[in-house]
Amino acid sequence: MKSTAENIKNLWFGADTPLRQNKIKLHPRLWAACQRANGSFIPPSGALHIEHYRKSDKVAFAKAVLKELDQDQPVSEEANYHLV
Repeated sequence: MKSTAENIKNLWFGADTPLRQNKIKLHPRLWAACQRANGSFIPPSGALHIEHYRKSDKVAFAKAVLKELDQDQPVSEEANYHLV
């Protein structure tokens, strides 16, 4: 599963099904980024509950998760070599 905004929205906001649970198990890094983003996310609409999120709130959440993933990128082996 690619880390796209649409996939993130489906994973985080989707119904809790066995298929979703399997995707969570197969993509622990993505799920962890969703959890981290959720901890500090404030929806642009000001909705207090996830059930009231607008489409724009979900898109903003997905962008926050993508930002978390970018910050979580491991430093490549080549970059480590140049640091020595």
